[in-house]
Amino acid sequence: MTSTLEVVADPRQARSVARQLEHWGSIRAWRGTDPYDGLNARRLIRLRRTPIARRVLTQAVKRSPLDLRPALDVPMGMSAATLAQLTSAYARNGFLDPQEAQDKLRWCIEGLWASRCTGFTEPCWGYHFDVQTRVFFYPHTCPNTIATAFAGLGLLDAYELGGDRRGLEAAREVGEFFLRHVPQTDAGDGAYFGYLPGDRTPIHNANMLVCALLSRLSGLVGREGYRRAASAGIEYTVRRQRADGSWPYGEHEGLGWVDGFHTGYVLDCLLTCIETGVGGSSAEAAWRRGVDYYVHALIEPDGTPRYTPEDRYPVDGQCAAQAIQTLSRAAALEPRLSTRRWAVFNYAQRRLRRSDGAFAFQRERLWVNRTAHPRWVQSPMLAALTHLVASAA
Repeated sequence: MTSTLEVVADPRQARSVARQLEHWGSIRAWRGTDPYDGLNARRLIRLRRTPIARRVLTQAVKRSPLDLRPALDVPMGMSAATLAQLTSAYARNGFLDPQEAQDKLRWCIEGLWASRCTGFTEPCWGYHFDVQTRVFFYPHTCPNTIATAFAGLGLLDAYELGGDRRGLEAAREVGEFFLRHVPQTDAGDGAYFGYLPGDRTPIHNANMLVCALLSRLSGLVGREGYRRAASAGIEYTVRRQRADGSWPYGEHEGLGWVDGFHTGYVLDCLLTCIETGVGGSSAEAAWRRGVDYYVHALIEPDGTPRYTPEDRYPVDGQCAAQAIQTLSRAAALEPRLSTRRWAVFNYAQRRLRRSDGAFAFQRERLWVNRTAHPRWVQSPMLAALTHLVASAA
C-alpha cells in the first residue's frame, strides 16, 4: 500500500535540479543511448532480417538489466527529438542565465536544422535509429509525426518565448509538411493524422501532437486550413475518449492499452488547443475528464507515476517527467493539482535521480535500470522542470 509523504514545494530546488541536469547533458553534447536503439547494432546484423527478430533485438536491448550495447557495438547518438525538447526548455528557461540560455537555444535550432530528413522539401524529422513496432517498420531516414511535431512546437516556443523570429516561419513550414504529406483520414466523426507519411494508423497522441501544432499556428499566421484540420483531429480523439476518461494508445486491434506518458501527451495537446481557442467546450470537457482519470489512475498519492493503470512497474523516467509537465500546466485551470505536481517532483528526486544529476530510465520492483537516455528521460525532464518552475512563479 502506498503511503502519502509530506509534499515539499521548493521552486529553488527545482531550478537547482534543472541546472544540474542541464550540465549533465551539455558536457555530453546531449548525445547518448536510447531505449530503442538496438537496431543500430553494428554486430550480429543477421538479427535484423525479419520483423520478429527486429522486435526481439530491440526489446532485449531495452529491457536487459545489463547494458548490451557495448557487446552489440551500438554507438551513442543524437536525437532530433532531444533537440526539440531542449529547444522548448531553453526558450522557457527559468534556470539559466538568460544569455547562456539564448546561446544554447541557438545551438539547438542549428542542430535541428542540420538533422532534418532529406526526402521532403518541408522540414521534418525522425529518430536516429530504425524502428520496428507491432504495427509497422520505418527506417531512421523516415520522418515521423512525434519527432516532427515536437520540433515544430519547439520552434514555436523559440519564437514566442525565446524571441527567435525565424521560429515562426520554420514552424509554419512544418505545418505544411503535415498537411501535404501525412494523411488526415476522415472517420465520419472527425479525422485523424497518421504516424508516418502515407500511414493511416489511428494513434491518439500522434494525432493530437499535430493538432496542437496546427492550433498554435492558426492563431499566429491566420490560416483557416490549419484550424479546420486541427478541429477535425480534436473531434476524432474527443469522441473516442472512454467512459472512464481515458484514451487507448490507438484504435486498431492490439493498440488498446493506456499508459502514463501517452495520456499526458494527449492531455497537454488538448490543453494547447483549448488555450488557442480551437476545439470548443467539448475539448475542455474531455480534458477535464481526462485529467481526473490521469490523477486517480496514473499518479499515486505519494507522487509515483504508474506505467499503466494496472501496473505500477516499471516506474519510468519519462512517465515522471510527463506527469510533472502535465500537472504543472493543468494547475492553471485546476489549482487542486498544484500539490500533486510537487509530489511527482519529490518522488523523482528521491527514487529516480542519479548522483550525477541525470535521471534513471526505469525502476523495477527489485532493481533499477539507471541508464540515462537523453531522448527518453533527460530532455523531457528538463522541459518538464521549466514548466514546473514557470507554474510556481
